Amino acid sequence: MKLFSMKPFSMKLASRAVTPMSLMRQHGLKERLLILALVFTVSACGFQLRGSLEISDDLSPLHLEKNSVFDLAREIKALLSTNDIKTVESEGSGAGVGAEKANSQLSLLNESKTRRVLSVDGNGRVREFLLIYTVNYSIKIKQSKLLDESLTVQRSLLFNPDAVLAVVNESEVLYKDMRRDAARLILLKLQAHSRKYESGSIEAGETK
Repeated sequence: MKLFSMKPFSMKLASRAVTPMSLMRQHGLKERLLILALVFTVSACGFQLRGSLEISDDLSPLHLEKNSVFDLAREIKALLSTNDIKTVESEGSGAGVGAEKANSQLSLLNESKTRRVLSVDGNGRVREFLLIYTVNYSIKIKQSKLLDESLTVQRSLLFNPDAVLAVVNESEVLYKDMRRDAARLILLKLQAHSRKYESGSIEAGETK
């Protein structure tokens, strides 16, 4: 009696790169049109990655007065550098060297970090905090009057009594994230004020 031996065989799996076009080919006409519509909508809205910011060079050079708000000043400088905006710095109050030649002025006056209870459990123990980051600053465009502003950014933080150290670390991460948001919002406010000044809606010496 003959013994039949079965030879091992191998089966190749073709690996294909998954691309948007390959996904579209796998769907019907409606799905293809929906994908294309989403792509064009995102493009038309001028979608930008988080952290990116387009700043007009009308603000350059900018006089940045840091006072003691060093971390926020660092975030602002990074955004300005990305957009090739020249800065003239000073540590405290005062015009600083070259400030009189600046097209715009930003003075970071002070900042504060606070928190309040957002929610509690059935036993009255804290389950969630609301972290609050506030910065007071002033802006000025060329010959316009100095404009005092205040900005507040908030984040919620879940509290775990069994992992206090992890909660503290998470709160620091959230405060850092809030500073980044504050830096973007301040520069957007400064740019909006600059455009109003250039369009003539704000006369020299006016604040609004």
